[in-house]
Amino acid sequence: MDEDVTNIGLQLPFHKFCPYDGTALECVTDHGRALPHCTTCGYIDYQNPRPAVAVIICNNAGQLLLARRAAEPKKGWWDIPGGFMEPGESAEQSARREITEETGLTLEKLEYLGSLPDVYGPQAVPTINLCFLARVADQTPIAADDAAALAWFDCDHLPAQMAFAHQATMLRWAVGRIKGGES
Repeated sequence: MDEDVTNIGLQLPFHKFCPYDGTALECVTDHGRALPHCTTCGYIDYQNPRPAVAVIICNNAGQLLLARRAAEPKKGWWDIPGGFMEPGESAEQSARREITEETGLTLEKLEYLGSLPDVYGPQAVPTINLCFLARVADQTPIAADDAAALAWFDCDHLPAQMAFAHQATMLRWAVGRIKGGES
């Protein structure tokens, strides 16, 4: 099966076996895309992106809070706080939960900026990243969970390289909104 997958240009499937009945997955072409398929139950792994949130936090001084990653992938790199959504959560609920978990902060205002696709980890799992801009008052963030450290950055002195490709665009959106320009 792995040779067949490689020959048709399909990236590693999320599942090699059907998550419902354990049958080895084969490939099926659907709308021009080769996808893992179970010949027993009909399950197709459409490789839908995993929803995640990214929350760019701004303080009263106009600085942005970034987190240094505590774990792979990209351990030690600067990152926008956030993470994967959990079942039953709205994007806004997920954003508030992730920020509480990683920084201990309570958000005053949460504003949607937009979404961008990306990939996560060595398996290049597709993600759809819902980005928010949040405001906090005079609170002191405390690094926890996935954040090894937290630091405030001036909008004009952001790290040159971020953990994930979509984050540079999201930071530009946030800076544009903060400075009153286009995002």
